[in-house]
Amino acid sequence: MTDEDRLLLNDLKANVQQLFSEYERLSTEKKRLENKVETLKNEIELLEQAKTELGKSNEQLEIANRILSGKDENRNAKQKINRLIREIDKCIALLNK
Repeated sequence: MTDEDRLLLNDLKANVQQLFSEYERLSTEKKRLENKVETLKNEIELLEQAKTELGKSNEQLEIANRILSGKDENRNAKQKINRLIREIDKCIALLNK
């Protein structure tokens, strides 16, 4: 084997070692990224569940708000009717005198 062959063989060994090293680094990076993707998928799932729950709560609050505002309007209407009845009663009492 000549010196030139040895140099080529050494270069080839160095390149192969570099490839293996790069492969290991990329393999480790891939595993890290896969774990991160899995973590993010779990987080997305939790956030979607929370979003669904908040949507239901919001809908319930809107319904409750509509009901409450309706009761308030009914109460105001009843108060107006009662005032009118009292006024009518006063008028009748004045007419009876």
